[in-house]
Amino acid sequence: MLECKICGTKFNAVIERHYLARDNGKTGLAVAFGSTAEECLYDAFDCPMCGCQVIAKERKRDYISFVKEDEDDEQI
Repeated sequence: MLECKICGTKFNAVIERHYLARDNGKTGLAVAFGSTAEECLYDAFDCPMCGCQVIAKERKRDYISFVKEDEDDEQI
């Protein structure tokens, strides 16, 4: 059960109403034209009574390693 901090309505977190909210610490046009990655991702739902955004939990990103091991480096 989630609870809206604005109106106090309690509601179930339904997968059909789930979306990801992101925060990169910027506001305004800097968000639209910025190329930096998000600092935080959140699982979010909208309150069915007042429509306010309710953050359920911070979402962690998958770890992707970009380091390539070359076969030539191992032979030296």
